[in-house]
Amino acid sequence: MSIEVYYERNADFAEKELKLQKTVKKNVKVKVAQVRPRWTREEVTLLKRLYRTHSNAEIAEIVGRKVSSVVFKGHRLGLSKGARRLKEMGQENIRRRWDPLKEKAAEQNKPAEAKM
Repeated sequence: MSIEVYYERNADFAEKELKLQKTVKKNVKVKVAQVRPRWTREEVTLLKRLYRTHSNAEIAEIVGRKVSSVVFKGHRLGLSKGARRLKEMGQENIRRRWDPLKEKAAEQNKPAEAKM
């Protein structure tokens, strides 16, 4: 199926949903399914190549998708992070958690040192 046909069909679906919503009573909410773009072969290939060595946020930015989408697709494909990347992620998480606490403690200690 070509991309044009795919988007044309989804546009028709969205149009029918809007008509349906208008006919339903105002106090009844109808949930409209979001149209999610499919992953192309190029995107999947790029994801497979980058997944072991890059963060999910970096991959999401490169591919132009949400981080949750990258995580979910990686899981569906059975991909995993490399040992080196997992170690880096652990260090990044520790820095994110502890650096603000260290800075806060340093700020609290500065006035005490200045008094002496």
